[in-house]
Amino acid sequence: MVWKHGKRWVYSVTYDEGCAALLDYAVPIHRRFGVPGHVALVASQIGVPRNCPGSSYDGMMILSKGEIRGLCAEGWGVSNHSMTHVALTMENAEEEIVRSRAVLEDALEMPVRMFCVPGNNDSYPPVRAVAERAGYTSIMTIYDDVNTAETDLLRLCRVPLHAEYPPPFYSAFDPYKRLHQAMDRGGWVIDYCHCPMPDRPIHPWKDCTTQQLTERFERVLRVGGDEVWLAEPNEVVEYLLAEGGRDR
Repeated sequence: MVWKHGKRWVYSVTYDEGCAALLDYAVPIHRRFGVPGHVALVASQIGVPRNCPGSSYDGMMILSKGEIRGLCAEGWGVSNHSMTHVALTMENAEEEIVRSRAVLEDALEMPVRMFCVPGNNDSYPPVRAVAERAGYTSIMTIYDDVNTAETDLLRLCRVPLHAEYPPPFYSAFDPYKRLHQAMDRGGWVIDYCHCPMPDRPIHPWKDCTTQQLTERFERVLRVGGDEVWLAEPNEVVEYLLAEGGRDR
């Protein structure tokens, strides 16, 4: 597979929830390295403090419509992260997966064709069951793997950027994680975290620090050189649909 612009492999990065603090801490790093970003947004929570009791990010301000549109003007993209970030079932699928898309599109005044599974992969089956009917072209999951040109667009994998993996593994941050695998396979890495902060992550299992994010981007550019396509996930999906003749 030869990717857009003749590139050998692809790198993307996404941020769940869309915390406004990204503007202070992550966005300047993106601008420095020329890496486009992506926010997975909870449809009912745009421009308000996050209201998901029990979450490490509860109470943090979420990006406003104007801030999101400003990032999109810089090449960022968006996906739907459900209506309220609850565990998804067939019973709540209509509200959390289908109607939430209309709510998010109305709030942002732009199309939203990608869904990002909230919580854990237990929520993936109901999303898969209704995604195409709801108008989605793709689904991002929490399966940790490299995607390829043959990957099912309704089961895209994402690589977590975290300071420390949860017990009993305790694996430390790896700035090279899956990059060489993507190079060898001509694949596509989609990284994800939430809201990198200086010196110490909000939650070590869910986030890296700004220093680690900088290190990650440095490694992507160092090992990728002229062969890596730095792309926002929706752009990659659109390219695959156009090039592969897929019907979604």
